[in-house]
Amino acid sequence: MKKIRILLVGVLTLSILNCFAQKTDLKKLNLSGKISSINEKTYQPIISEDVISKGRMVQWHRNVFNSMGNKVEDLKFRADSSIDKKYVYSYTNEGFRKDLCIYSGDNLLTLKIEYKYDSEGRLLKDVSFNDKGQIEKEIAYLYGKDDFLTEVNILNPNGELQKKVRYVYSSSGFMAESNQYKANGELERRITYLQDLKGNNIEEKTYSFEGILLTSVLYKYEYDVWGNWIKKTSFSNEKPVSITERKIIYF
Repeated sequence: MKKIRILLVGVLTLSILNCFAQKTDLKKLNLSGKISSINEKTYQPIISEDVISKGRMVQWHRNVFNSMGNKVEDLKFRADSSIDKKYVYSYTNEGFRKDLCIYSGDNLLTLKIEYKYDSEGRLLKDVSFNDKGQIEKEIAYLYGKDDFLTEVNILNPNGELQKKVRYVYSSSGFMAESNQYKANGELERRITYLQDLKGNNIEEKTYSFEGILLTSVLYKYEYDVWGNWIKKTSFSNEKPVSITERKIIYF
């Protein structure tokens, strides 16, 4: 996770915020090679005699990319393999993400997000609309030195601040810390990150506003010949909590 510059869908999941203005989605996801699709499934782990294996599948989604390396469609599946949600992306002639339409499993539009950029190609804001075309929220983005995203402001339909997030980076350019604030300016929580040499998160710690450690998660990866991870095991308190596997299809 280097320079953060593009979108956030639904709930603001700050630890995986991947926002780059003019980088492709593959670059935002820290992926190499020409990839047409990724099937990603997450399982509950089973431990038997110190051997970790896959248990029940708890999440499944599929990303589809165009030849430029940008997403054209995401599919989120239910346990019975039926479609739960569908995300459809469109782009401007310059290659910037124009909007994102989110559909239910019944193919009904539930949310639309529109993106606005400045003359330098930096994402200035995105606006979310519900199925009736009414504004649900707006997210505004602020940048600092070298165009690193430094602050995100989440506003309600009336333009009132609901949440603020500020970011700190390491000397290597990776995200080192995110701080979440309430509308009144009070610190809500702090999250710190460590990355491996490939740029993938290997540690994530969440602290309360008082500085009390709430969660600590470690990640271990297995990679394919392109250097893209195809298996990620998450640990909390030295116990595995999830196993995620990817099937990557290359052009």
